[in-house]
Amino acid sequence: GSAVRAVLSPQTTATDTGARFVIGRTPLTERFATLAPAFGSKIAGDGVSLMLGAMRFRTPPKQAAEELAPEVTLPDIRDYVRWAMLLPPSGSLGAPTAQEAALSRMEGWHPDLQALIEQADPDNSTLLSIRVVEPRERWAPGPVTLLGDAIHATSPTGGNGANTALRDADLLRRCLIEVVERRQDLLGAVGDYERQMFEYGGEAVRHSLAALPAFVPNSDRPSRHRF
Repeated sequence: GSAVRAVLSPQTTATDTGARFVIGRTPLTERFATLAPAFGSKIAGDGVSLMLGAMRFRTPPKQAAEELAPEVTLPDIRDYVRWAMLLPPSGSLGAPTAQEAALSRMEGWHPDLQALIEQADPDNSTLLSIRVVEPRERWAPGPVTLLGDAIHATSPTGGNGANTALRDADLLRRCLIEVVERRQDLLGAVGDYERQMFEYGGEAVRHSLAALPAFVPNSDRPSRHRF
């Protein structure tokens, strides 16, 4: 996506917010079951936020695939807690592991929270920089276009990145159907998609940036919020 964007719209580039995002996955055990009892939890500490969400499968994915689509092979994933921590701009990408980056900001936190990070699956834990891409100037009309993170990458604090990409796909699908039904030519249909996508895609990026400060607090005393 970024390679196509560089050709279509070289002036549209990713901007580093300075904040860092640590994300990991830990098997859901009885010890950790009460840490994320709601849809999700946000724990605000000394300049950082830890977000938790439990993934409880009604049917494990591997078993569901064996029953519904035997030709599909999925890994044997069981219930887990997905955790993420936002680090302030001073956070470093030089930490040896994502777990160590998170634990370095959790001195004095409850032992269960520290254990949650310590017992994370290292293959599904990583430390990333938070970068955004905001659509700005339209490119010349043509049969090639962009959607999703390639043209409007949001901060994860907006909680709307994937939904906005799905909105792109649905809108583009409806525009292309008009071409197939001869109610619109291709360039006109793609142009209609891009005009609408630029408007709501840009708003999604701005919304995510506006929410970022709330997830990088400066409170000295941890607090919990459910959402």
